[in-house]
Amino acid sequence: MWQCTYSQDGIEVYSYRTLKGRYLFIQDPYCRKCACPNVTTDECRWHQESYGFERVYAMGAYYPSRGSPTAVGWYDFLSNHIRGLKSYLGYATPLGLGLSLCVQNRFKELREMDVIVPVPKFRTELKQDKNNPDTTYNQATELSKVISDNTGIHYLEALRKTRAQGMKHLSLDEKWLAVKGLYEVGDVNCLSSNRILLVDDVYTSGATVSECSAVLNQAGAGIVNVLVAGRDVG
Repeated sequence: MWQCTYSQDGIEVYSYRTLKGRYLFIQDPYCRKCACPNVTTDECRWHQESYGFERVYAMGAYYPSRGSPTAVGWYDFLSNHIRGLKSYLGYATPLGLGLSLCVQNRFKELREMDVIVPVPKFRTELKQDKNNPDTTYNQATELSKVISDNTGIHYLEALRKTRAQGMKHLSLDEKWLAVKGLYEVGDVNCLSSNRILLVDDVYTSGATVSECSAVLNQAGAGIVNVLVAGRDVG
């Protein structure tokens, strides 16, 4: 049984009342547009190509590679859970609870959002739960469900991914090209004038959430903000 509590510097994560670790928040200075750490918004150049969304809200930093025990982020609890979510559905619960506490306490303006929309995956890209091989899932969808249950913000799978498209081995320029036409909205009527909270597990280049946000805007969304468990600093 996972439980999370909010503190000034992070989220304390418990399993069966035993403290397992902390999801550490990104501390000032950090960019208020893309959540890049150690830089002010005016100085940040990482979001120069981004479009569609107002701001990225990240629970903490994400270190993408385990590398070795000497690597930065090897012992980072949040990064380990984000990586774990790629193989084990159960990690959606503590991460989603942590994000819910961020909405309620750290990013209080997000409590005014109308709808939570997960970044979709194509059906062949769904993850397989190693604890239950018959179960497949999308990390963003599972996080969105937990956040919705704990914040009361309506959850809606409004977006579809039109084809399989991996990003991991693409260059930055190739990623921005690859997302064009990659996403579409199902029922456009349900999005008119809504304030959308777009959810994903990690923000990396910004290409995916930019294109998803633009598609939502074109369908009538009023404002799109992005909420992620981790901001890739690798």
